[in-house]
Amino acid sequence: MHKLLLLASFLFVSVTAFAQENRSSLINAKIKDGTVMLGGNLTGSYQKYNKKTTNEKGDLITARFTTKSGYFFWPDIAVGLNASLEYTSVNVDSTLYGKRSTDLLAGPFIRYYWNSGLFAEVNLNAGIRSVKGDIKSDIKSGAIGLGYAFFLSEQITIEPLLSFDYRQNQVTINNVTSKDTQFGPILSIGVQAYLWAPTRVLPTK
Repeated sequence: MHKLLLLASFLFVSVTAFAQENRSSLINAKIKDGTVMLGGNLTGSYQKYNKKTTNEKGDLITARFTTKSGYFFWPDIAVGLNASLEYTSVNVDSTLYGKRSTDLLAGPFIRYYWNSGLFAEVNLNAGIRSVKGDIKSDIKSGAIGLGYAFFLSEQITIEPLLSFDYRQNQVTINNVTSKDTQFGPILSIGVQAYLWAPTRVLPTK
């Protein structure tokens, strides 16, 4: 009887330790190298608009959908690619840009996670802007942000992210080049999946 209890206790401790090892790699934001992250987020933002060449000023309201995929080459450090589709409304009378525009951007990002669940992210993007009247322009942007990963399970998170975004838009019409810039905070809520394989498995007979 004592031997059976001892054996049961040993098996329970072994299985529990194994499960905690795998869970802790995600629940405590200690993410294993070799993990793949997939997900996306929806963003709404409000920013000031300033076009220096024509002294146009106003407000921008933007809706943005971003997809994000990355790979953990090292524990807690992910490198990957994000792509975004944006729709912007400008409440200023602009003979050059109109009042509606659509942006398509893509570029690399890097993330670092702390044990508490906090993470920092830096990204750089480039793309094109299409506006009413078939005008197209080049866009460059960069952002740095701080977020938190709420692990709903071992592989799924809800991630609020506050970032500061800088963007430069350049357009050339009739050999005349003009630029405008945007800068401001962006708050987004994302959903991510972390796909990973255990580093070891229980022995089978």
